[in-house]
Amino acid sequence: MYRLIAYLGILASIILGGILGLIALVLAFGALEAHYLSIVHLLIGIASGASIGGILAVIRVRRYLRERREKQLAKHLASVPENAGELIKSIIRQMRYRKEVRQDVMAELAAHFEDGLKDCKSDEEKEQKTQQLIADFGDVKLLGVLLRRAKKRCRPLWRTVVARTFQTIGILILCLGVYLVWFLTGKPVVTVDYVAELNRIVRPAADNSLNASPLYDEAAELYEKLPDEVRELLGKRYKEASPEEKRAIEQYLSENKKALDLVVAGVKKPYYWRRYINRKEEYGMMGILMPHLSEFRRLVYSLRSRAYLHAEGGRYEDAFDDVRVCYRFGQHLKGDKTLVEQLVGIAIEALAVQTLRGILSEHQMDSATLTKLQEDFEQVIADEDFTMSLKFEKLAKYDAIQRCFTEDRLGSGHLSLDGLRLLGSVTDSEMFEFILEGKHWTAPLHILFTHPNKQETREMVDRFCAFWEQIAGKSPAQLRSENIEVGRQARELVKGNILLVMLAPAYSRVIEISYRLPADVGSTLTIIAILRYKQDIGSYPENLNEMVTAGYLKELPMDPWSDKPLVYKKMDDDFILYSVGPNFIDDGGEVYRDNKGRVRPWGDEGDAVFWPVRK
Repeated sequence: MYRLIAYLGILASIILGGILGLIALVLAFGALEAHYLSIVHLLIGIASGASIGGILAVIRVRRYLRERREKQLAKHLASVPENAGELIKSIIRQMRYRKEVRQDVMAELAAHFEDGLKDCKSDEEKEQKTQQLIADFGDVKLLGVLLRRAKKRCRPLWRTVVARTFQTIGILILCLGVYLVWFLTGKPVVTVDYVAELNRIVRPAADNSLNASPLYDEAAELYEKLPDEVRELLGKRYKEASPEEKRAIEQYLSENKKALDLVVAGVKKPYYWRRYINRKEEYGMMGILMPHLSEFRRLVYSLRSRAYLHAEGGRYEDAFDDVRVCYRFGQHLKGDKTLVEQLVGIAIEALAVQTLRGILSEHQMDSATLTKLQEDFEQVIADEDFTMSLKFEKLAKYDAIQRCFTEDRLGSGHLSLDGLRLLGSVTDSEMFEFILEGKHWTAPLHILFTHPNKQETREMVDRFCAFWEQIAGKSPAQLRSENIEVGRQARELVKGNILLVMLAPAYSRVIEISYRLPADVGSTLTIIAILRYKQDIGSYPENLNEMVTAGYLKELPMDPWSDKPLVYKKMDDDFILYSVGPNFIDDGGEVYRDNKGRVRPWGDEGDAVFWPVRK
């Protein structure tokens, strides 16, 4: 019974130690005025306190039991002859079993000698009897082995269960403490400069004199000095500007012609690349700076406004030149660059073709002007790749892996809390706070024990990027016909990987935006051809096949949401050209309007109408 009480005392000490460890940790963080206390820290405090409490309790219990047994042993051995005591000690040494059991056996053997000698009348008789008992014991080594086996067979089951349970708990706590120390002391090691690798990839084998980037940057720096009222004015839709505002725009563009001339000079360069740098070395690709993108957009707004002004003055060639400059500017921002740069490039190209359609809708031009416009536009878009590039994203994830996973020590590298905290500070992600502050208790346990390791995460990145490259190469109509659930499959590829879940942007939305541009460009080219046909023939064509047969179009413009040609319908004195849009339904050319009555060409409902241009 006293052993059971001792074991319960050890358990109580472990629990009390865990509570005290938790309290000490909270007080320490309060004294240090630390704001970051996660469930991992709490587990460390509890495990440390429980370990210390358990170790101290075991030491005290073992000391108490040893003292108790020593007193009982001394009492027993004092009542037997010296040679019998030496025999007993020799047998116990040969047992090679737990100390407490050996001491029990020692007491039993001493009792055996006491019983055998209690009827002896003289010391001589006692000595003879002792020699006889010693001889009866036989081989000491064999006897020790037999006693050990007998004790193992005869120990109570409950005692074995309790002992093994406490041993297991102690070992687990010790292992947990060692594992936590090992886990938390692991540090990421940066072995590859992925920013330098990115700069190597984006730079073509060309001389610096062929790079448009310095010209664009210089133009952007001039636009950084714009007054706020001018920024706001240029950002407005030109059609919404009042006559006074248009005059103010024209005056400003005239006074700041240098910046636009730099852009015009830049688009004549065959290449555009920039040298990427990060704001902090420790951020790697996560901290890459992308200056001037907002200024680039304002430069394009200025070119758009100037194109409208040229058109209103009948200077159509100048207007179309500005539109081509805008489009070429957008092309320069695409390719193996960041997703943000590519999206800005797509937005600029879309703005260019929308501006062109707006000019065509408001001004009537002769066939020769339209023919030259179509030829120039076909030359600009020749061999253009409308697919989004994910090379930057792949390198960025590789870089994040080396900064958020420890270098191989035992195993293949595990997540580093310091790395996750760094990534959270760069991305301003609330999810990192959710994880690291332990707002859901399973997340820290997942990080500690079941999260994919470094090599597995890298392999997941490869599969994830390959999947999105495959999706980017398919049209929305193909994805629908093949019943590919893009969102679900993408989530499955990064399931259970906290890092990749955090780093995966809304790729489906990004790729959907990229689908719009081919339809935008194809529709604009078709509109120019239709207007040419009208000028030459005197009426609009009955269908688009007539345009191809007559040589006005090289091929039919395709709708990514139907994998069929864009819908064309001839009306009395006009025509309509549209895409069925993201709902995959032909709504007869009806557009979607928001709650303020504004047309949303790529809304979840309605069609994307390219012509007639909505006023």
